[in-house]
Amino acid sequence: MKKISLVILCWIGLFSIARAEWVLYGDNGKAAFYFDPTTVLVQNNRVSVWEMLDYSFPLNRVLSNKSHKEFDCVKRTFIYLAGEFFDQNMLQGELISKSQEPEEDWRSVTEGTRNHELMTMVCPKWS
Repeated sequence: MKKISLVILCWIGLFSIARAEWVLYGDNGKAAFYFDPTTVLVQNNRVSVWEMLDYSFPLNRVLSNKSHKEFDCVKRTFIYLAGEFFDQNMLQGELISKSQEPEEDWRSVTEGTRNHELMTMVCPKWS
């Protein structure tokens, strides 16, 4: 009985992890841009969030990827914390590559880009 309960708990845990609540926030014809509002974490002037890109055609076998980003809302910069790349749309299929190492350098957020749009949505209104 304990084994069955453990299997059920593991399955439920995996299901809830895999089921992000992706919200579409942009599409340029080449890729659709999503973020998961349940992953937004605000700490002082910094906000972290998971973003997903779903491509309309493969780029080096990649049809979708998700990345964990952190924004400095005051300095208007961002950094990639981690990422995963898949060979099918909507993070399905084979995991082609992943990175768990944060970038070393922060990048400026350029107005008019998807990063600017995402930062504007997730940063508190005071930024």
